[in-house]
Amino acid sequence: MPANDRYPLRQLLSLCTLLLLVPALRLIPAASASTAGRAAWLSVLVALPLCLLYLRFLSRFMSLRREGEGLAELTLRGLGGRLGKGMLFLLSAWLLLYGGFILRSGADRYVVTIFPHSQPAVFSVTLGLLALLGALGPARTLLRTARMVLPLLALVFLVVLFFSLLSVDRTNLLPLTIYDAGPLARGALPALDALVLPLYGACFLLNEVPRGQEAPRLVLAWLLRTILLLTLLSAAVIGCLGAELCERLSQPFFALVRNLIFFRSLERAEALVVTFWVFPDFLLCSFLLYTAQYCLRLALGMAPEHRGERRWDLHRGRWIIPLCALTLILLSLLLAPDGASLHLWSSRLIPLLNFSVAFVLIPSIYIVARQKKTL
Repeated sequence: MPANDRYPLRQLLSLCTLLLLVPALRLIPAASASTAGRAAWLSVLVALPLCLLYLRFLSRFMSLRREGEGLAELTLRGLGGRLGKGMLFLLSAWLLLYGGFILRSGADRYVVTIFPHSQPAVFSVTLGLLALLGALGPARTLLRTARMVLPLLALVFLVVLFFSLLSVDRTNLLPLTIYDAGPLARGALPALDALVLPLYGACFLLNEVPRGQEAPRLVLAWLLRTILLLTLLSAAVIGCLGAELCERLSQPFFALVRNLIFFRSLERAEALVVTFWVFPDFLLCSFLLYTAQYCLRLALGMAPEHRGERRWDLHRGRWIIPLCALTLILLSLLLAPDGASLHLWSSRLIPLLNFSVAFVLIPSIYIVARQKKTL
């Protein structure tokens, strides 16, 4: 593989940070508050041991890869012909379904926070077309975009977090008792739901990370920093809004931004912050679309050529990319026609499917491949 087609692990972790922000701001701490109450601000910390175990499993699995292999190639080599291709079709279907849901939930955020009289379809279609543009290029373009965007978003996030923590009401966070342990353990599931997707999602893009640069310590440091920031975010949201109000709001983080006080004056900054969040939405949808089409093309024997592909060239199976984009957009339009169905997908169906992929499907690939001694 040419050197300019490769990218370092640090760039991949930058993309993971932005991929995480989309589900994290949707689920943390609102989904945890419904079960854990005021203790929900600790839910991300409670999810840490399971994240560490899962990271250890993925590290062991990815250590079996050869040069130029990621999770998709390992699946095909480990399971063999028909079974491996069938698994790639399943993974691609999940990625497209999740991408359609992200388009729909992202559109809902714009409607709720800025454009209350607009139709979600406008934002779903627009973002879907942008995702198509991103997926038509090489994966390294997405990573470099993430690397450029991350400092700006980190600055915005840290400013919001700083002023939020200044407004925290401690009675919304404390005291906690032993009776909060059970609800807190259940409240950790939404946090785990948000955290596992970037972990296994990054494995699909390891095919262009040079062999031997996995650096588990670097990934571990990233995970610990991320969990610390999400814990502070949870404390800020629940500390300012309270667990009961946080549970009722569909977008508690942006509701918090709407009421923030900057430099002793009330500033309406939610429109600016929501606008910045188009970058994580774009990168997550582009990543899901790129990975889904990559799995499909690999299963059909039309994997991308490592010497590079032109963005508007639809030969060698690249016609699958716009087809997947169309599927993504159609799913976003059909999945959740109203708020109740969107809540059902967000709170029940998507987490169930995500956990099934993370803790059943991917471990099954490893177990079967080891039994067959193909890895």
